[in-house]
Amino acid sequence: MMLKQQCLICSSVLIPVSLSSILFATILALFLVVASNRSLAAEYVIGTDPWPPFTIMEKGVPSGIDVDFLKEIEKRLPDVTFRFEEIPWVRALHYMETGRIDAITGLAKRPDREKYITYTSPPYYSDCSSRFYMRKGLGQYIKQYEDLYHFEVGYVVNSAYFDPFDTDEKLNKYSVTHEEQLLKMLGNGRLDVIIGTNCQVDYDIKLSGLLGRFEQAEYRPGNNVHLYLGLSKKSAITEILPQLNQVIQQLKDEGVIDKIAEKYFK
Repeated sequence: MMLKQQCLICSSVLIPVSLSSILFATILALFLVVASNRSLAAEYVIGTDPWPPFTIMEKGVPSGIDVDFLKEIEKRLPDVTFRFEEIPWVRALHYMETGRIDAITGLAKRPDREKYITYTSPPYYSDCSSRFYMRKGLGQYIKQYEDLYHFEVGYVVNSAYFDPFDTDEKLNKYSVTHEEQLLKMLGNGRLDVIIGTNCQVDYDIKLSGLLGRFEQAEYRPGNNVHLYLGLSKKSAITEILPQLNQVIQQLKDEGVIDKIAEKYFK
């Protein structure tokens, strides 16, 4: 009788232990599924050289129009994440060619780049233009393209502005690695004219407290600078090109990118 009671006690203990084991196994299985799904999420490296307000780097923390733009893509493509790495512009282009990084934002189209870069379509931002800048009071001296031949024109190396400027070998051009250098050289008289993308240069002038020191030349190329998300052809990110194109079109149609830009330009 005592043995029977002990067995009954054993049975009563074994049942809940068995249920606990099943519950534990179920939770473990669910955890593994979630972990597996997370491991399938792709992280892509975005090479960026500070170009405010599109990319702003403060103590290694990225912000700006392009960062917010990519965050919106992440929301709509939950299996995709982006990580920014601060890389000088010329080196970033080289890394795109070798596949060391996956993508670049703020990219204008150039035929030589299309050999190793796939551009998303449509461009995510098109409200910029190429402009020439001079010190206050001198803008009148460049009224047409031909007037540029009388000056040394500062520009950022490997940047795309407009044709024929980009390919004009008769112009006296002076290259630098970053827009910030151009404004400094213009301000201290080392250059009389520089070229830049107006939405970025105007923002930089205002941010630097230099309003009233510079002005745009009277001559305007009249072009639109279309900014793209460029994908390295050696990166697996090209496999999601259709999804990226679809999301970018949605963000433009819904006015999301315009609202992001408005926040920074204000």
